Amino acid sequence: MSKPVYKRHDPGAPDNEPVAPLAHLKGEKPDAPAWFARALDAETDSGRTEVEGAGISWKAWGPKDAPGLVLVHGGVAHKQWWDALAPHLARHRRVVALDLSGMGDSDWRDEYRMDLYAAEVRAAGKAGGVFANGKPFVVGHSFGGFVALTCSVEFGADIAGAVILDSPIREPSQQRSSAPPQRGGKIYDSLEYAVGRFRLLPHQQCENLYLLDHIARASLKQQDGGWTWKFDPNLWAKLAYARRDPKEMLARMACPVAFFRGADTSLVTDDIWDFMQAAFPAAPFASVPEAKHHLILDQPLAVVAALDALFASGWGK
Repeated sequence: MSKPVYKRHDPGAPDNEPVAPLAHLKGEKPDAPAWFARALDAETDSGRTEVEGAGISWKAWGPKDAPGLVLVHGGVAHKQWWDALAPHLARHRRVVALDLSGMGDSDWRDEYRMDLYAAEVRAAGKAGGVFANGKPFVVGHSFGGFVALTCSVEFGADIAGAVILDSPIREPSQQRSSAPPQRGGKIYDSLEYAVGRFRLLPHQQCENLYLLDHIARASLKQQDGGWTWKFDPNLWAKLAYARRDPKEMLARMACPVAFFRGADTSLVTDDIWDFMQAAFPAAPFASVPEAKHHLILDQPLAVVAALDALFASGWGK
């Protein structure tokens, strides 16, 4: 199978500008494997629940009387990032994916907080039925991994375990001290052009263009006669996020935690991975081969298999 060709949306752009992986398709949808089409055809439920004045959108798969699982997306992402994985994880589980406030189809806030994000996870999980048959698992990717860790502190006694996917945990002195740059807010004339502007953050190539196309289209909404990104462009500036000592977090956690990363990730480097293993000595750790930071896009079925194996092992019980 030949690898996709990546071209810049603007041929005159400087060499250090991130590649727009879908630009060369000019709005055409790339070919997708049959298994992904079947995943999109899976039966789902959806709804909204309110948390401290904001409507939180959620989507669910699987039988309502099965053990539960909540999926938490990364920063400025949304619940459709899990569409390739959730139907497989829902074969024997009730699975809920939500849009955190300020992202996806959920409402925006004047201020965002990690404890409030944890409350949104809990509320969406309850609304979607994941607490109906025992304690659910919570899985979070990237920024969502930090939300999942917060869940383990805020209501860890009510969940079976939290799985953190490629979230770099550092010593407090090495943690981020300023908000990331503002993104979003631009309005594009056409859906096709807007899809062509989509990029992964942090930048990386991904061979599964059909997944990038799917999440790019679900990331956009119509506004003022054009198309714009759904997330709050001021999200990071409005996020109250204090540095936390991993040792302090470990002492407050009321459920087991596990850590996965992409073997070729640019965020969870070997030094950070070693620090995390020392900070959480009882936790399972695994690296997914041929995957970068966005491992749920690079190797979605491998991540499913790894999660299934972890849950089936008796971990978290």
